[in-house]
Amino acid sequence: MELTPTAPKVRQVLAFLLVRCGKLVQVGELIDELWGDEPPASAMTTLQTYIYKLRKDVLERCTSATLHTRVSGYLLDVSAERGDLLRFERLAHEGRTALDEGDAARAADRLCEALALWRGPALADVSAGEILSAHVTRLEEERLRTLELRITADLELGRHRQLISELKMLVSEHPLNERFHSHLMTALHRSGRRYEALEVYQGLRRMLIDELGMEPSAAVQQLHLNLLNSDAESRDEGAPAPVVRGRFETLLVPAQLPPDTSDFVGREEILRDVRRHLVRPQGENTAARAVSISGMPGVGKTALALRAGHADRAEFPDGQLYADLRGAAERPTDPHEILEGFARAIGVPAAEIPDNLQERSKLFRTWSMGRRVLVVLDDAHSVSQVAPLLPASPNCAVIITTQRGLYSLPGVRHVELDVMSTRNAMALIEAVSGRRFTADELGAAERVARLAGRLPLAVRAVGSRLAAMQTWPVEKLAAQLESLPRRLDLLSFAELDVRARLASGYRRLDAGDRSALRLISLLPPPDFSATTAARLIGNGTEEVEAQLIRLAGCHLLSVSMGAGGEIRYRLHELVRVFARERLDEELLEPARDRPEASTAAAADHARVVREGVRPVRENGRPVWESVGERADCGHEHRDPHVIRAPEPPARRARPVNGVVKALGNG
Repeated sequence: MELTPTAPKVRQVLAFLLVRCGKLVQVGELIDELWGDEPPASAMTTLQTYIYKLRKDVLERCTSATLHTRVSGYLLDVSAERGDLLRFERLAHEGRTALDEGDAARAADRLCEALALWRGPALADVSAGEILSAHVTRLEEERLRTLELRITADLELGRHRQLISELKMLVSEHPLNERFHSHLMTALHRSGRRYEALEVYQGLRRMLIDELGMEPSAAVQQLHLNLLNSDAESRDEGAPAPVVRGRFETLLVPAQLPPDTSDFVGREEILRDVRRHLVRPQGENTAARAVSISGMPGVGKTALALRAGHADRAEFPDGQLYADLRGAAERPTDPHEILEGFARAIGVPAAEIPDNLQERSKLFRTWSMGRRVLVVLDDAHSVSQVAPLLPASPNCAVIITTQRGLYSLPGVRHVELDVMSTRNAMALIEAVSGRRFTADELGAAERVARLAGRLPLAVRAVGSRLAAMQTWPVEKLAAQLESLPRRLDLLSFAELDVRARLASGYRRLDAGDRSALRLISLLPPPDFSATTAARLIGNGTEEVEAQLIRLAGCHLLSVSMGAGGEIRYRLHELVRVFARERLDEELLEPARDRPEASTAAAADHARVVREGVRPVRENGRPVWESVGERADCGHEHRDPHVIRAPEPPARRARPVNGVVKALGNG
């Protein structure tokens, strides 16, 4: 009984649920698939209508499929034996396994059975949007790869003569597929037609040079040499002939990218720039294309990398690899471990994975050569960690995210990510919370976005909080963010924790840079100079400027050019809040163990924060010195209560009491 819906959009929804059967499909993904970047205002209501029609017209009369509604989307359950896609994937996997185990007859049977499930192009009668089109590309690639494996099994069984006509047709349909050419060369040679096999190679070589400006792969060139050096013109027609498969011929196609973020907002221009670089024509370039995305913690580097990776997934049909390098952790991930994971992902048997880093890197480069692979390296710590993980083929691409910036890595396009615009931050709050702000709420929503620092992680946290507490007015959240002494408490929701993300970067700093970051949080916004910071910290200007540059390199400070060419430094609002928290805890906590000192220490600290001054000693007695921006004027004052011009570093006495001593070196 034919139950396929006739309405195009309903067919599109059903197709999307089927290709993702057994997995949750987010509502946002369905809306993106149906309407792209410009969904109508009624998109949610219309989608629910399509789901209702699908349930009523199809699923109520189909006993082998059940559609489950979840909080954020839908999940279609299909019986494993009734779903063509599930059966195809199972049979193809069984065929690959049998071929790897040397059972060519069983492999051929399973792979033939898998291919028999195809009755034409994937989703031929469905109007596919951007997301569904990517799935169609993946399915077609899987079909071709399964077909290649079936031909390999047939060759091992000695069916070379029967394969020649099919392979000639496949070579005509897929002129750039080197595996089909090599299979045809092998089949012709074993049928006593070596001259024709050599002609196939020459035709492939001419086409590759004319079309792509490159020679055939090393494996095909080696097969050509074997044919030239072979004395045997034919084989016994009925005798199975062993096929020497290339080392990577039957390996898996990895698809490791984590799911894309359906409510991704903004970054349009940067995203276009990243994608242009990843898929640009190579010309004379022989290196993989690489983009490094850097920025402060929580600014959305990973989200941008995954959006770009998923958007161009079809450009990399040989696989997508992903690795979390944990650059902000105490112990970043060893590239030795990452390469082992890559080898397993492409199907290299554990016994064949080399033991040392250099050999593993060579294995990965060998596999990637001639392939079109995307590698996403998330949260990188250093160039030495990244370098062994880079593919060698110019057809490959790499996206790296990092807090520090990997500017010494050659041939990389560097993209620095800043916080969102206020408009995009408000749009993200709406998308995450599921609310539409009224005209009366826009002012409060803008305050929330500003108090969240327009930092995507913080914006997501407040949006999630509003989603969980639907009765909360936006005005109440804005008021709490303004009034709470520890604002970062409200900018944490479940795993979305701004404080934890900033703390991970903070721990990677050395003790002196941590101390500098805590102290400069006392300086009044919006920006300051190295001279002002040096007066507060109590070190020479050059030494402090080196610290500020290191903090800027970690994207905990931003740098700009002020009037007269002076370099100015600026703390992001949430970094300032975090650093002030660390100052409070690391200044006052030690004093709590000494009751007689705690009251005085707390009073001194309160005056530092409230009045913008610091305690120093002059002639053995304590005085208070301003740390405000007036320090930059360069005038010398004799009154100990106001600012004084800095003494030369060799003669200036370090403070022996007050802020610097209380903080120590850590």
